[in-house]
Amino acid sequence: MEEFSVYKIFENEYTIPIYQRAYAWTENEINTLIDDIYDYYNRGGEQKYYIGSLVVHSDNNGIISVIDGQQRLTTLCLLICYLKNESPHSKLAEKIDVKLSFESRKRSTEILSILKNKDDFEKILDLDNELVDAYRIIRKKFQEKKGTDSSNKFDEEYFNYLLKKVILIKNELPKDTDLNHYFEIMNDRGEQLEKHEIVKAYLLGLLAEEEAKNRSVVSEIWNACQRMDKYVQLGFDPDIRSELFSGTWDVFSPTNFEEVSEAFNDDNSQSVSKSISLDAILEMTPNPDKADETDDTGRYHSIINFPNFILQVLKLYKDKEPFDWNYELRGISLDDKRLVEQFKDSIKSDKDVYEFTYLLLKTRFLFDNYVIKTDSINDNSLDDSNWSLHKPYMLKSGNNRKLSPRNTFSEDNTQDIVVKIESMFQVTDPRQIYKSFLFGLLQILSDDAILKDEDLLIKKLIGFASQRFISLTRDKSVFDRGVNTPNYVFNFLDFVLWYNETHGTGCGVNASNFDFKYRNSVEHFYPQNPDESEGHKRLNPDILNNFGNLCIMSRSHNSKRSNLTPNSKIGEFGSTDQSLKFELMQQMTIDKNYWGTVQIKEHGEKMKEILTDFIKSIEASLEI
Repeated sequence: MEEFSVYKIFENEYTIPIYQRAYAWTENEINTLIDDIYDYYNRGGEQKYYIGSLVVHSDNNGIISVIDGQQRLTTLCLLICYLKNESPHSKLAEKIDVKLSFESRKRSTEILSILKNKDDFEKILDLDNELVDAYRIIRKKFQEKKGTDSSNKFDEEYFNYLLKKVILIKNELPKDTDLNHYFEIMNDRGEQLEKHEIVKAYLLGLLAEEEAKNRSVVSEIWNACQRMDKYVQLGFDPDIRSELFSGTWDVFSPTNFEEVSEAFNDDNSQSVSKSISLDAILEMTPNPDKADETDDTGRYHSIINFPNFILQVLKLYKDKEPFDWNYELRGISLDDKRLVEQFKDSIKSDKDVYEFTYLLLKTRFLFDNYVIKTDSINDNSLDDSNWSLHKPYMLKSGNNRKLSPRNTFSEDNTQDIVVKIESMFQVTDPRQIYKSFLFGLLQILSDDAILKDEDLLIKKLIGFASQRFISLTRDKSVFDRGVNTPNYVFNFLDFVLWYNETHGTGCGVNASNFDFKYRNSVEHFYPQNPDESEGHKRLNPDILNNFGNLCIMSRSHNSKRSNLTPNSKIGEFGSTDQSLKFELMQQMTIDKNYWGTVQIKEHGEKMKEILTDFIKSIEASLEI
């Protein structure tokens, strides 16, 4: 095995064998890689960042086949293409020649060769192809601005770090390797210990041997919280459940770890030894086959996994300052690659373990009750966006007791607003990591006084959502950056349009059927590349990229609509399941029987006016 920088790894020529799947990384994986590299670069720029392994095999003809790591290698290839084609720092990569081909996938090889060509790559950017999709995602990501500053966060030093300090471990298999046998070994090698299980072992190891009961309690709480697809109450026996969550199972009553521990009788908690082997820690994890079958809550899916959830709790434990969108990345990093490291830096004593464990259980209860999930029952959505916000309670039927869900808030207005705000954040930031909005939400929900006052809760949540919009739009040019206009600006506008319409001050949109979905692609309503042979002229870039000519939609719809004229888009697709802004653009096009420069400017100014009026009307009461 050898270490190779990104700069050095492309000194060889690679091929992706026919038995490998096609390129499949989405916006989530690509942006995560770019953000992770930025995070390590931002620490000082000298530390190497290892992004994984590349397993290759050379045949007797010298052809190097990629056996494992092709998704990452292909993404790096596309990063280099962008750097050479469009970055002002292209000189850094001028000596790199990315040589990658796809066995028996001639079209992919041809498309990549065009993306490598600085003079021709723009000609294919409207194609519906996985490599082109990835290039567009990279292009959008690398043109992000640095906070409220107009400068690009991905500067020359970042790209230099990417090329010189980002490391792949290259493992070349012997020429006589039986590749079929190799894949069998890879598939049969079993599960490796996960990072959150290492954290659990570390926490238990901080507790003294004489604290056997408390160590068992910590373990049982951890196991109960680990199952993110079930309400946390189901992780405990009914008697313990009644002690922790009251006789109705819907109120979290303990105020500290000592009170939590008192809910466990010595007979109900299993002793945990101080020395914990890897095998033992795996045996202590919950068994799904032994799950409580007395509930009807298994239909839900969490918006975050357990490793990232415990990072959120650690951040709540350590970062006491109120969350501020202007300083989103300060404090504990919400990057699960640093999970073990940050726990070891933050949790040092038995007192820390007990306080963290109490906060873990309390926060998990709040998360279950006040943060949206997706609901698999009656889910007609195509993108898993059937949002629900339910609070479980004990339902008695004769001698049987089970946990059953109902709406968290009795008032429909409160329920609707909370679901809309949280789903707006989720579709904007769908990744598991870097969910800063969830940390801010959990801070708000941790205040008992806010939870007891629904009007105050709504004000705090709208204020939280508005603060993010304000922080993003201090530079007013952000509206008119074409496909680089932040998704959140469009989603917040849709929330404002929905809110105004449902509270009597709207402009005629169909708010009753509106839901936030994973519309994650910014589209030009009047196309960037119209068919000039049919008399459709190209727009001036300032008009083309004006906020009035932009809308957000799903990537699949974008690829289908990209070069259609506005009238054609409306005729073929309508506004069904689209954003409220798109609906207004459709209405204006139909009313005027035209969509051009005048309509674009008028619509853009109107949308900005609606946003400005909304912020002004609530600014005093929102405390932002």
